[in-house]
Amino acid sequence: MIKICGITDVSTALSAAEAGATAVGLVFADSPRRVGTVAAAAIAGALPPGIERVGVFRAADLRRLPDILASVRLDAVQVHGLEAPSLTLDGLPVIPAFRASFPVGLRHSRLLLDSPAGEGSGQAWDFKQVRGIALRRGLILAGGLNPANVTEAISIVRPYGVDVSSGVEGRRGRKDVGLVRAFVQAAREAFAVMEAGART
Repeated sequence: MIKICGITDVSTALSAAEAGATAVGLVFADSPRRVGTVAAAAIAGALPPGIERVGVFRAADLRRLPDILASVRLDAVQVHGLEAPSLTLDGLPVIPAFRASFPVGLRHSRLLLDSPAGEGSGQAWDFKQVRGIALRRGLILAGGLNPANVTEAISIVRPYGVDVSSGVEGRRGRKDVGLVRAFVQAAREAFAVMEAGART
């Protein structure tokens, strides 16, 4: 999984898909990358088949989920700030998001681990501390990733997926298409190496 999060317009979403991203994150929580329902519906509707549309929420925002789903096609819900998240919400699989450590006993097929500084911080951290988790879980690595370090992060952690937002921005809240392409290319190549190694 290669997820470009915090996309706010159709053009950038399509560029991410064309570059080879497999998922797009639409942020409905309070953030410089927050997207309105009308814009989110346009982005979700324009994406080609096979690109996962992930709605990003904080716990307090979930009350809006039914209204959002009435007009925005989402495939999964990423939730920050829930200690005991359910497996599904409104029929969609939940991707619980935590800082570098998380409660044990979760049965979700995927979980996202972010920088200890918190979601959206964009701060790099010691990825080595979660490698043992990644070997057993569908871990999506986030926090401080960018085109320059994603190859090393994937080789260290061997995650199921990577998630980037501020690391591919030219200015706060606005994606740089060149950086998106560079990130996706580096991630795809690193995953290919990882998968080749697993087969040998």
